[in-house]
Amino acid sequence: MTTILLAYVPSATSEAALEFAVEEARRRSASLLVLASERAPDPRKARGVSDHRPLQERLAETGLEVELRTVPKRDDPADDILDAVEHDDVDLVVLGIRKRTPIGKILLGSTSQRVAIECPVPVVLVKPSTFVPPTRF
Repeated sequence: MTTILLAYVPSATSEAALEFAVEEARRRSASLLVLASERAPDPRKARGVSDHRPLQERLAETGLEVELRTVPKRDDPADDILDAVEHDDVDLVVLGIRKRTPIGKILLGSTSQRVAIECPVPVVLVKPSTFVPPTRF
């Protein structure tokens, strides 16, 4: 079976990537492996460990075969993504990326750039639209 890996942190970029990954998994009749960060992305907005129950509930509603794996927050999350590609027989990686200023467009974020360069399987980089409404699958 085909496996699609989604790297997820609570953000608009990850929400757009989640929508894409779910639709692509349905199109390919694939399973979904979601790597979710253990810590909240912004310590000013949340304390401690992220609560992935809402994400888990949303994923359950998709009807897809899904594995939600919580990974510890590290200096370089690309390591977790590349390790999963190597060890979990992943066929496609989906990452959310932020819109960039003209200067920022010169470089992708370090995680997405490293994964896109080093990953042995195709990588899809998804940008959110101007308005990304919360979705229920």
